[in-house]
Amino acid sequence: MPKEIIYVAKPTWYIEDIYPGYTKFYEKFSVQLKEFHEVRALELPDIWVRDFLPMQNIKTGQLYQHFFNPRYANYTPKFTEQIRKAVFYSFPKAKLCNVRIDGGNIVLTPDGKYAFCLEKSTIFKKSDLAQKKHVEQELKNALGVEEILWLPKQPNDNIGHIDGYIQFLGNFLIEGTVELYNDLTSGSLLDSGGINKLYEYVKDKNIVDCLQEWIYLFCSDNDKDWLSAKGLYINFLETSKAVFVPQFNLPLDENAIKTLKLHTAKPIIKVDCSEIAKYGGAVHCLTKN
Repeated sequence: MPKEIIYVAKPTWYIEDIYPGYTKFYEKFSVQLKEFHEVRALELPDIWVRDFLPMQNIKTGQLYQHFFNPRYANYTPKFTEQIRKAVFYSFPKAKLCNVRIDGGNIVLTPDGKYAFCLEKSTIFKKSDLAQKKHVEQELKNALGVEEILWLPKQPNDNIGHIDGYIQFLGNFLIEGTVELYNDLTSGSLLDSGGINKLYEYVKDKNIVDCLQEWIYLFCSDNDKDWLSAKGLYINFLETSKAVFVPQFNLPLDENAIKTLKLHTAKPIIKVDCSEIAKYGGAVHCLTKN
């Protein structure tokens, strides 16, 4: 099995200027990662490396760099250009993939046959079917998968975290569940109807008894705090050797640990994300493996 490398953003003075507290978080988190994996800290303009580092073809190992220029983040053109230049400097052998996309939108299923991709304005115009087919083919070539499964942007999911749920339940969603999948593509996982459909399904499959608590911990109910990922336990990082779970100094921290222990025999590593989460993510968004 190829060696798994974890990439993170190096704490620099300009990173610390944008995200105060990142250096302190990195010093602790990198030590936890290094107990299990090789860690490479890259000098980058931003910390959310899941979004903009290259995709990897699961069959060939070739890296493909997509065009990162998200509309939702309000990044300036100059800033996204700095990100792209820094990525190509770090991965000079990456081939170009002619798709405008946030890499965090893509979730590969463990069997390597499918990739879930979130339909957002960063990818294509919904009315342009020819463009959609082009995007599908580009992603299939880059990722080495057989099919792209599209999910619409979820209402109220302002910063695109629904990928965590898809990653957690991906194989269950495609394994003889066409009806459920169609329901979810026409509805929302964040409203009561979508949540109940998903909960009833996982309950029938005996996936986990306490998943209802897990699902409802999605994002802040406070409109003024819409960016914060505090309470977003689904933003955990699973590697080949361990599971790194964000903790937020909340009463429900231990519930997330208990839920994940039902699904894995890997070591569960608690990561204090109580401060860094206010910027919009946790350990999954901060890493690329």
